[in-house]
Amino acid sequence: MPVSEEIRTLLSHWCADRVPEAEREQWQIGYTIQGDEITILDRRPPAYPELSAAWSATPIALLRRSDEEPGGWVLYRPIADGWQRETAGDDPIGLLEQVRG
Repeated sequence: MPVSEEIRTLLSHWCADRVPEAEREQWQIGYTIQGDEITILDRRPPAYPELSAAWSATPIALLRRSDEEPGGWVLYRPIADGWQRETAGDDPIGLLEQVRG
């Protein structure tokens, strides 16, 4: 099931609210969506912008739709060799409030 526009809008606001406006040139929180998975990313500008214009992106959380879990959403956190399941619920934004990136 695709991620709804409502959740996309809430995600955009959640990400923007994580970083003070004065720091956004040096740090951003963003997200990508692939199918029914949302990856939350810590984004930083290149150390040497003259060599690369691309920001780095480090995953800090993963939300996955699951019909097998109560509420339908599962939050995962990155570990050395993949992802570790943290919790499940019906509100993906509420689950993200548990992330301290």
